[in-house]
Amino acid sequence: MTIDPLDALLDDAALAPRRLAQSDTRAMILAARGEARSPRRARRNVLLSGALALVLVGGAGIATASGDWLWGQGLENPDRVYTYTSPTWGECELRFSALDTHDPILNAQVNRVVDDWFAATNVEAAAAPLIPEYLATIEASTADDPAAQQDPRRADLAAWTAHEQAVGQLVHEELAARGFTSEVLEGTDSHSQVHCDAEDWGGE
Repeated sequence: MTIDPLDALLDDAALAPRRLAQSDTRAMILAARGEARSPRRARRNVLLSGALALVLVGGAGIATASGDWLWGQGLENPDRVYTYTSPTWGECELRFSALDTHDPILNAQVNRVVDDWFAATNVEAAAAPLIPEYLATIEASTADDPAAQQDPRRADLAAWTAHEQAVGQLVHEELAARGFTSEVLEGTDSHSQVHCDAEDWGGE
């Protein structure tokens, strides 16, 4: 086979692909969340993502908060619910969407695993040991940020992030144990949403 000289030059000049480690990804997520929590002009509904991307099993997702209790698409009748108590916002409900791998056959296999896991697992109890470490990491990441320290929502936002990340880790581990590694699920999309009894997202 004849190799085009231009193709050979381009191949030689290409940078080696680099895959981010899961720890690197989590660190970037936490850093982005810290930036996203700077005080903003008051809004009733707050979308704390874009910069707040939740990486779940190697893919990207959107974490949404809403002050009017309207659940987003795919979250209206959830099979994946997690509850926790927030420092000042009281009881919170965190819902997770189905995963979209962009492959219908893989979608069915992956989501069956996740649904079975949620149905058979005391998710709150499973996540409990992970929460302190996530909270400590979040607190450390915002310790030198005066705006974050002065945000009255700080403790509640940290709790939300910690619980969301803990559940994400557990789901990731369950899928990996079933053979659905980050490499297999690269590019998978998902999203989540939280509501709390006394939530205050800065609305008037």
